[in-house]
Amino acid sequence: MDEKRPSYDLFTPTFKADPFPTFAQMREADPIYRHLAPDGSTIWYVTRYEDVVAVLKDDVHFCKDPRHAKAPETFSRTSRQSPMHQLINENMLFSDPPDHTRLRALVNQAFTPRRVEALAGVIGETAVSLLDTAAERGTLELIADYALPLPVRIICALLGVPPADQAAVSDWSQAIISPGSRGLNYSARRRKVKAFIDYLQAMFASRAAQPQDDLVTALVQAEEAGEKLNEKELSSMVALLLVTGHETTVNLIGNGVLALLQHPQQLARLRAGEANWETAVDELLRYDGPVETSTTRWVREDVLFRGQQMRRGDVMRAVITSANHDAAQFDEADTLDVTRTDNKHLAFGLGIHYCLGAPLARLEGRIALPLLFARFPKLRLAVPPPELRWRSGVLFRGLEALPLIIDA
Repeated sequence: MDEKRPSYDLFTPTFKADPFPTFAQMREADPIYRHLAPDGSTIWYVTRYEDVVAVLKDDVHFCKDPRHAKAPETFSRTSRQSPMHQLINENMLFSDPPDHTRLRALVNQAFTPRRVEALAGVIGETAVSLLDTAAERGTLELIADYALPLPVRIICALLGVPPADQAAVSDWSQAIISPGSRGLNYSARRRKVKAFIDYLQAMFASRAAQPQDDLVTALVQAEEAGEKLNEKELSSMVALLLVTGHETTVNLIGNGVLALLQHPQQLARLRAGEANWETAVDELLRYDGPVETSTTRWVREDVLFRGQQMRRGDVMRAVITSANHDAAQFDEADTLDVTRTDNKHLAFGLGIHYCLGAPLARLEGRIALPLLFARFPKLRLAVPPPELRWRSGVLFRGLEALPLIIDA
């Protein structure tokens, strides 16, 4: 039966430029789509809103740590103990209860609403500074000049990374998340990861000896029921916060600016005060959000899900972008409406793995976007939309670059 079902283009630049028609077809014909990877393994793509919610909230049949879904002999002891693996995986994003519960509780103590809210002034000052530089130069490539440096500086400031070290830290974190796009081979990536780990370990030792008012100090000091984060967990948690702390916002700003420029009537409503930016940011997150699919989940044991027989060790991908365009959940789902209310989008996930940095991303969007459009009232695209290039990969959805004309 599987051989007769259609296959879908899910990886080419053409698909990345406009995935929405493909996802609409999948929701209609193959809402639980079985894709065979080149190595013969099975990847399930779940595309309807109701089903994505079910997957994200189900910690019984699906897990984040592959060790809970595969036989022990399938794992390489050497690779599991490598510094690169530990830096990427020894955190709450890739763990299940009870480990996840402990890690999340420890990080929640440090990543408080007070810390996020206190950043509003710094976010505004940083955004204005970046826009001033663009105005003086007379050009603006949104991603490199604004959408990327803004959240990088903010998450570094939150963690306590000195300005002089921020470029290096950003380079190291990019080596973790997108080595292919930067032309890094395994050896080059490994060297960068080691440099990152050495830097973090020195930072932890410094904060333990001389505490400061920053997130790294709070993480070093955090304690839950007598337990603290060990050094490997600390390194992995800070790496996770660095990467996710800016990656989501980069794409929120980039995708959001493109969407508003392509829908001038919606932008006009914001400028006229007919809509507020808080509501608009959530609609931009729904309409063309920063995350295409959830992070990988694994099938714990053989299970029948929505009529499809899934096997232990199969990969699950909950397609956030598709769920957020499901007409069964959203009226006029393919329409951008900056006044949309009751907007239960899934851009930040759901359940126990709901994005810890969602309040920070929303705050950055609510500050960065109106400042940009107020500073450059005649802002427009410098190239036709078909010439824009979208980043490869199945997890994030974002532009490689967005050149704009500012008429400063």
